[in-house]
Amino acid sequence: MCLAFAATAAHGAVYRTQDEALHDAFPDADRIDAKVFVLDDAQASHVRELSETDLDRRIWTVHTAHRAEELQGYALLDVRTVRTFPEALLIVLTPDGALRSVRVLAFHEPTEYQPSERWLAQLGGKRLGPDLRLKRDIQGIAGATLSSQSVVRAVRTALALYQVVIHDQNPAE
Repeated sequence: MCLAFAATAAHGAVYRTQDEALHDAFPDADRIDAKVFVLDDAQASHVRELSETDLDRRIWTVHTAHRAEELQGYALLDVRTVRTFPEALLIVLTPDGALRSVRVLAFHEPTEYQPSERWLAQLGGKRLGPDLRLKRDIQGIAGATLSSQSVVRAVRTALALYQVVIHDQNPAE
């Protein structure tokens, strides 16, 4: 039993650190600031309502990238369990809250279940809405339903967090 668990876990990989991924996401930024948000009950409820997904934590760090005084965008790290092992995604947003990219930092499920760069690219430019779902605006991954569901939940959560903790608090941005 232990050998089977170790063999499955050996498929996982860490691809980038958070700092490497942030610098790759914002290559022109001269400053990337991190701000921690602790959601109160109302904010957590609003994020759940907007994202239409469970919120497994209330503490989130939002990274804000700038070049001089120009806002380059935002990034959130989302770590969640796909099936039995974790994945770490960096969700990158444009300054106006559209999804720019999703970057896989770590994936510990078997590699055949990992979303490809091509699959992740279909998410670019998306905004939170009723069609940001599998089998609507998002094509599934054959044989990796749990992985695709996990990514879509992470994206919906990040877009809802943008609305609740960034846009609602700084509507001019």
